[in-house]
Amino acid sequence: MTAVPALDPAVLPTLPPMTVADVLARQDGVYWVVKDANSVFLWVNQNFADLVGMTKAELIGHQDSRAAHVAHDKEVMASGKPLLNFHEVIEVPLKDGGTVNVDIVTQKGLLRSLDTGAIIGITVCFSLADPPND
Repeated sequence: MTAVPALDPAVLPTLPPMTVADVLARQDGVYWVVKDANSVFLWVNQNFADLVGMTKAELIGHQDSRAAHVAHDKEVMASGKPLLNFHEVIEVPLKDGGTVNVDIVTQKGLLRSLDTGAIIGITVCFSLADPPND
C-alpha cells in the first residue's frame, strides 16, 4: 500500500490548480479585505482596489481612511463577535471625477492569530451586482 501524498490546503484540485488567494481574487462582484487591529490594509482583492479607485499598492500597508468603517472594525474586534449582514455605505469614485455613496451589506469577521487565537484584525467581505463604474 502506498502513502497518499499530503495535499497543500492552500491549493485547490482545480484544472489548472488554483490557490485560495486565486479564488478570492477572481470572484465576480465580490470584494475582500483583510485589515490588522489598527485597520491597516493587509490584503485586498483587485475588485476592492478597482471599486475605490486605488491600486492594491496604494491600499496595502496603509490605514483605512473611512472613519465609519474603522469604527465598525474596532467594535467588532472589541466584541469578539462577527458583524453579519451589516448595512453601510462606501464612497466610490466615478469616472467623471465625482463620487457616489454605494449601499453595501458587509460581513465582518475576526482575524485570529494562528498560534494563540488572539484577535489580530478583521476580514471584510461584501458583494455588488452592479458596481457604479461598470
